Amino acid sequence: MSFSKNTNSSIGFLLLLLLAFSLVACKSTKHLPINTYLLKKNEVKLTTDKGITRRGELRDNINRLITQKPNTYLVLGRIPYKVWLYNLRYKKHVRDSLDVQKNKMLERPVIYDSAMAIRSTNNIRSYLFNQGYFYPQVEDTTIFSGQKASVVFRIKTGINFQIRKTILNVDDSTIRSLVQTSLNETVLKEGLPFSMSLLEQERSRITNFLREQGYYKFTQENVVDFQLDTFNKDLVRDVYNPFEAAINFITAQKTHRNPTLDVRITIRAENHSDVYRRYAISEISVFPDFTGREDVNDTTMIVRNLNGVSFRYHKRYVTERVILKHIFLEEGKFYSQTDYDATINKLNQLGVFQTIRIFLLNDSTKEQTDNTGWLKAYIVMTPSKRYDITTSFDVSTGTTYVLGAMPAISLRNFNLGKGANLLTTSVSGGVESNYNNEVGNGFFQHFSLLTKTFSANTNVSLPKFLGPFGNRFTKGNTPRTIIGIGTSLLDRLNYFTLTNTTANFTYNWRETDKKSWEFSPSFINIVRLPKTSDSFQTLLDSNSYLKNSYRSTFIEGENVAFTFSNQIANKGRSYSYVRLALEEAGGLMGAVSNLGISNFNFSQYFRFDFDTRRYINRRRSQLAFRFYGGVGIPYGNSPTLPYIKQYFVGGGYSIRGWRIRTLGPGSYYNPNDQNSNQIIDRTGDIKLEANGEYRFDMLQLFSGGIKVRGALFADAGNIWLTQPSTSYPGGDFNFSQLGNDIAISAGAGARFDLAGFFIIRLDAAFPMKIPYNSIYNYGGWTGPFIKQNWGVSDILLNIALGYPF
Repeated sequence: MSFSKNTNSSIGFLLLLLLAFSLVACKSTKHLPINTYLLKKNEVKLTTDKGITRRGELRDNINRLITQKPNTYLVLGRIPYKVWLYNLRYKKHVRDSLDVQKNKMLERPVIYDSAMAIRSTNNIRSYLFNQGYFYPQVEDTTIFSGQKASVVFRIKTGINFQIRKTILNVDDSTIRSLVQTSLNETVLKEGLPFSMSLLEQERSRITNFLREQGYYKFTQENVVDFQLDTFNKDLVRDVYNPFEAAINFITAQKTHRNPTLDVRITIRAENHSDVYRRYAISEISVFPDFTGREDVNDTTMIVRNLNGVSFRYHKRYVTERVILKHIFLEEGKFYSQTDYDATINKLNQLGVFQTIRIFLLNDSTKEQTDNTGWLKAYIVMTPSKRYDITTSFDVSTGTTYVLGAMPAISLRNFNLGKGANLLTTSVSGGVESNYNNEVGNGFFQHFSLLTKTFSANTNVSLPKFLGPFGNRFTKGNTPRTIIGIGTSLLDRLNYFTLTNTTANFTYNWRETDKKSWEFSPSFINIVRLPKTSDSFQTLLDSNSYLKNSYRSTFIEGENVAFTFSNQIANKGRSYSYVRLALEEAGGLMGAVSNLGISNFNFSQYFRFDFDTRRYINRRRSQLAFRFYGGVGIPYGNSPTLPYIKQYFVGGGYSIRGWRIRTLGPGSYYNPNDQNSNQIIDRTGDIKLEANGEYRFDMLQLFSGGIKVRGALFADAGNIWLTQPSTSYPGGDFNFSQLGNDIAISAGAGARFDLAGFFIIRLDAAFPMKIPYNSIYNYGGWTGPFIKQNWGVSDILLNIALGYPF
C-alpha cells in the first residue's frame, strides 16, 4: 500500500497543527490567580472483584459522583479549547459573566478545590455503601505539575454482601399470607449481591402487588422499615466506626468469602384500618367532554347507561360503545392497579382525548366493612382537536451533480364517524434533477430534470377488529383494523412512466408491551407501464431481467410481520428493535388461473424481510447499529420480482457513499453508466446491509432552541440477483464472492434538532470499498489514503430529515 506526496504533506500539516494547539494549550493558566491550580483531570483507579460489565457500570457511576469536573479537552486530552477561547477575550468575559453562561463554546478555567475532592470521596464512599460494599476504601491524591492539578481517586470496593433470605414482619395475618405468596417475585433473591436500591424496588413491588389485589389505600409508606441482619453479627456491629468495622470485616473475610445478610421487612397499617381493606368498584361514570366540577350535578347533561356504565356528556363526541371497549375497570370487580393504568393508556391510544383522569371516591351509599370497601370511579376526559395537518419537505443531494426534493402534506381526522376512527389522507410529489456544468450558460441552466414522482393515499384505522377475528382478541391487545387505498406515479423522463394502484386490509395488535403483530389477509398492487420511450423499449428487449421487472402486472397476496421493541420499557436506557416480515403473492391467483378463469399477467413470489437494531445510550452520546435486508424468491410464472417489490441500496437512509439505486447488483459495473446523465435503477432480489453510527452532543444554539449533534458512521452492504443474468455479469449472489461484493462507505455528519419539532440531517460520505474491484487496486479498497487523486469530488453530501435509523 503506497501513499502519495499529497498524503504525506497532509500528515505533516496535521502534526504542525497539533503542535500549534499544544503551544496554545500551555496558555490555559495565564489568568489564574497566584497559588491556584487548573484542574486538568480526574482519574479513577478501581479495584473490585466484579466482571468487566459490572466494573464498567461502577466506574461510570463513580465518575458521575465526582463533584468538580475539569474543562473540556480535545486531541487526547491536550487542548482545553473552550478555556483558550475564554482567555482570548478574558477582560470582556470577566465583565460579562452572563455571556459566558449562554455561550456553550466558552468555559471558565476550573480551579482545583481540595474541599470538593473530599466531598467527592465521601460521595463515592456513600454510593458504594448503598451498593452493598459496606467497607470500601476510598482515597484521593492530588498531583501538582506547574500550575495544574490532577486528582487520582484510588478505590477498593472490597466484597459486597449477598442476600441469604427475606423475613416478613406484618401486623395482619391476611396481608402477611398474601405477601408471602408473592415472594417468588421478590427482587431480594437469595444469592443476589445486596444494594440499598433493591430495598426501594421491593417496597414498590409489595405496594403494587397489594394494590393489584384490591388494597387501594395501601401505599409505600406502609412498608415502614427494612432491617439488615448479617449472618455473622460482628460484620456490622458498628458500621459507623470505620476502624472497628474494617478489622471485623477483614477477620470475617478469612472464613466467609461472600458474607451474607437477611432482610427483615416490616409492614404496618399505622393506625389506619382502611389500609387493610379490600376495595371494589361500585359504579363507573364517564364524562367524555368534561368542562368542570359543575358537570357532576348538571341535570341538563345527556345521560346514557351502557353495560352498567353511566355516560354523561353535553354533546356526543365519541360513541359510547367505543369508549366502553377501552375501559378495564368493572362494576363489582375488585380494584386493580393494572386495570386503572390500562384504562388511562388505552383511552389515550384512541387519540381523541387531550387529557384523561380517573378519580376514585368512597361510596357512602354502600356498606363499608372491615374487609371490604366500595369506590365510585369517575373517568373525566377533555376532547382534543379533531383535525390535524402536517407537512414535510425532504431534500437529498450529491455534491455538485444531483438535487432532489419531495414535499408532502397529510390531513388527519382523528374521530371519523364519532367512532375514534383515524382517517389519514396524504399527498406527496417530488423531483430529481441532474447537474452538468457543461450544459447551459447559468447555474440554474446546468440542472436538468430526471424524475418526477407523485402519490396519493388514504387509509382509515378502526379501533377494533372487523370480520371473523373480532372476538378472538381481548381489548388489552389494542386491536385495530386498517383499510387503505392509494396510487403513485413514477415518471423517468426519456425512459418510462410507471403507475402503481394499491389497496390493503390489515389487522394489527399488541401481544405484550414489547411485542406487536401486523397481518394483512389481502393486499393488491396493480402495476402498469403506460408509456415507454423507444430507447427504453430497446433496452427492455435486450435485457430480460429488466423486461420482466418492469412488465405490467397484478399482485395479490398476504403478509405478516412481528415487531419487538423494549425502548419504552427501558425508559431511556439501551434498547433493541427487531422486525421480521413474511409476504406471499400469487398463490390465490395461480389457483384461479388453473381453473381457467383469468388470463392476465400476475406475479408470484415469496419475500422475507428482517430489520434488527441495537441502541447503546450513554450520558451524552449513543452507539446505534442496524443489520437488515431481505430475500425475494419468484416462482411460477414470475421469472423476477416486480419492480416495486425489488430491493435497492444507496442514498441518505442506506449506504451513504452512493446515490440511491446506483449500486449493484453484486460486482456488476458498466462504465458507460458513470458517464450518462440517465441511469437505470439498480435493483435486486436479495439485500444485506449493516450500518453503525456514533452519535454525540456538540453544542446548543439560541439558548437550546437548536441542538447540534455530530455523528461518525460506516455503512456496508449490497443487493444481488437470485439467478445469474447475462445482462448483469457478477450480479448474482454467491457465498464465495460475498466478501468481494460488499460495498463499504464511511463519513461524518451533523444533526440539527429544531426545538424538538424535526431534525435536519447533513451527512458527508465517501466510498471505502467498491465491489467492482477490477477498476481499482487493493481489492476494491479506496479512500483518501489509498486513491492518489482522491478529492472533494469523491464525497457525497446527503441532506435529509430525521435519523437514518
